[in-house]
Amino acid sequence: MVIHEEIDESLIEVLHRDKARMDSVVTIKVTPRVLRLREWFLGLRSHLLIDKTRIETRIMKETEGEPIETQRAKVFAAVVKEIPISIFNDELIVGCYGDNPLNRYVDPEELDTIDPEVEEGYKVNEAYIHAQSGLSDEDRKELVEEIVPYWKGEGNWEKNRKRRNYQLIPPEIFNRMVMDPKVRPPINSLIYTPGYGLCETGGQIGHNVLGYEKVLEKGFLGIKKDAEERLVRLDRADPEEVKKVPFIESVIIAMEAAAEIGKRFASRAREMAESEKDSERKEELLKIADVCDWVPANPARTFWEAMQSLFFTRMLVWWETAYTTAHSVGRIERHLNPYYENDIKEGILTKEETQELLDCFLIKLNQAGGGNHVAVGGLNANGQDSTNDLSYMILDSMAHVRLIQPFLSVLVHGKTPDSLLIKSCQLMSLGTGHPVFINHNVLIEQMLSLPVPLKHARNAAQVGCYEPVIPGFDAGNAPAGLLNFAAILELVLTNGWSRVYQKKLGMETGDPRLFKSFEELKDAFRKQVDKLLKDIMLVDDIEKETLEKLCPTPYESALIGDCIEKGLSREAGGTRFNFSPVVSGVGAIDAGNSLAVIKKLVFEEKKITMDQLCNALEKNFKENEEFRQMLLKVPKFGNDDDYVDEQVAWVSQVFAEEVIKWPNFQGGHATPLGAPMQMYVHSGRVTGALPSGRLALTPLSDAWSPSAGTDLNGPTSVFKSMGKIDHVALQSGVTLNMRLDPETFKSKDGVGRTADLIRTFVDQRIFHVQINVISSDTLKAAQKEPEKYRDVMVKVAGYSAYFYTLPKDLQDGIIARTEHKF
Repeated sequence: MVIHEEIDESLIEVLHRDKARMDSVVTIKVTPRVLRLREWFLGLRSHLLIDKTRIETRIMKETEGEPIETQRAKVFAAVVKEIPISIFNDELIVGCYGDNPLNRYVDPEELDTIDPEVEEGYKVNEAYIHAQSGLSDEDRKELVEEIVPYWKGEGNWEKNRKRRNYQLIPPEIFNRMVMDPKVRPPINSLIYTPGYGLCETGGQIGHNVLGYEKVLEKGFLGIKKDAEERLVRLDRADPEEVKKVPFIESVIIAMEAAAEIGKRFASRAREMAESEKDSERKEELLKIADVCDWVPANPARTFWEAMQSLFFTRMLVWWETAYTTAHSVGRIERHLNPYYENDIKEGILTKEETQELLDCFLIKLNQAGGGNHVAVGGLNANGQDSTNDLSYMILDSMAHVRLIQPFLSVLVHGKTPDSLLIKSCQLMSLGTGHPVFINHNVLIEQMLSLPVPLKHARNAAQVGCYEPVIPGFDAGNAPAGLLNFAAILELVLTNGWSRVYQKKLGMETGDPRLFKSFEELKDAFRKQVDKLLKDIMLVDDIEKETLEKLCPTPYESALIGDCIEKGLSREAGGTRFNFSPVVSGVGAIDAGNSLAVIKKLVFEEKKITMDQLCNALEKNFKENEEFRQMLLKVPKFGNDDDYVDEQVAWVSQVFAEEVIKWPNFQGGHATPLGAPMQMYVHSGRVTGALPSGRLALTPLSDAWSPSAGTDLNGPTSVFKSMGKIDHVALQSGVTLNMRLDPETFKSKDGVGRTADLIRTFVDQRIFHVQINVISSDTLKAAQKEPEKYRDVMVKVAGYSAYFYTLPKDLQDGIIARTEHKF
């Protein structure tokens, strides 16, 4: 492998604001190639293409009347065969649709708007089509005159997933969940949000880790052989077995097509090598061709082949479906380690060459399709620490690449080596928002409680922000909706009325002024949660039925056990495990803080009446600041105060208990998730004033983190408050965001003290913590002069983002987080 030496020194200055500190973190220095690829990637802009849309429409027309599984498999095969591909300068890991890694295709469901005045509620959104970057006039014309009529034509609504869903949702639920149906995508109430997938475009299930080890061990041709053997074993005399034929045949079609993707890129690499003037790059292109000739059709033999096979497998997910989020590659240090150890032993690769390949792979994961997640550390299936050389090299790669993806988590437990924890904290000190820390002991207990067998529980991997799934056996943690607990408490105090929307959104649980006890108020809160959750689950059932009927995924299903053996797609229930949907929550801390105020001032000390409180909230404390200050002085979550912490723990308990009551069609159940991402800002805009003293329409607490500025006793007290919540019951995880003063890491023992803090987090049995190490001064400067701080990254709420891309209210929310010093 050739490592280029030439590079403009000014580029290093731009890419590394504090190069000396970065160099002190990494073991193997970043190569000029990686710096060039990173700078090139940062300069790219997304464009919309219609190549896949055109192919999909053509094949669906040609295959009318065939089983939907067959249609979808043939669409996938045609896309793999026909879609334009590219290999870019300096790349060692290849794979791209079109001429830009950020290109995305038009999904047919993006082409409409909801309008109740139009037949079936839909009309073509030509303004949207014409606004899309990269579309030529010819493309726009083809969309409007040829593609759209097929998907939106009279009698064709059953082909359109989104349209079918909205046709089936009961009107009373639709009217509560959607505030303005004429806006595209429809605006959810944000008080409760059924059907994340319904109100987004293009997404399907996502949130999964496929059987990457299966591909590495067998190749796509080996998986195709498994399907062929299963087809032979079908009992053609059994009607139930015969029903499985279309799916298994669709897998064979998909695997045969997937096996050819390497050949296409091998051919492209050889074409480029023929005209390449640089002898070193020519050699690299020929090596790329050799690698792609073999994988992913066949089992990987070397580290380079394994990395390339992994990326092709991940890339083809984007090519089969719309750009579903949160398809992750999992704990790759474990998949790749046997290939790495053998290559080092045989002299095939050096550590430096391995590092550069890892860097190139992580850059590729920033291609279109978000929520990629990589994890290091943790326990293996035998309960032993799984840290290896690649664990440290992946941490180095994150320091080298410094892009928003992939998200990185470190799985921490009692046996985690100090060296891994120290290096993780050093990476964190760079201020990129990486890594997050996951308590592996808690994660394993969460999986066991689902229930999942111990060996699978230990092998769980993260998707999206950090949600755990069982790699290669899980249907995926598809999001069903969101509950805004702060707004739900408001509904309790208004007997179901939304102050913001001026309409009935909750159930009537009684006039709060007549409540005789605090327990009566809590009962009303639980009833509101239960009612809104019923709506969410009903809508999710409609969505899942639609996916099964219209959107089976033969490619993805082939890589999840036990779909081939059962003869069922992932969408039809073929997977071994299915603990979905996920229901997310926001505002739990606001609700807990508010309940503490009501309990203390209304029911125990009787300093105020419920009538006084409700009147003050209705007026948003106007001309009543003294009253508000009294509410603010009641203890707040995050300071190790049992009085308020027990209320937050109770809200979390209600959330968990109510969600897991809901079964899914495959024998599992829904799971609770405390990762609302940026929704704490948006949901705050539709939530009135609260008993905690929070003003109307202002941001809510950030996930399960203390409300901004209320955690006054340091990070250890925050951990102690969080430790009083049952994190195992919140089976899909819960977010804790924190900020540390960068000065912490300038002292000799700063990294060591931070590592000790992470050990405390593990001892308190908290599931997750993510720490931004960046000063308020830097963030404020980035607000004023974003062009000078385009590389500043932050953890928002489970996911990373460039600070300059965030809306101002979200930026303000991040700045408002307490900047802890210790």
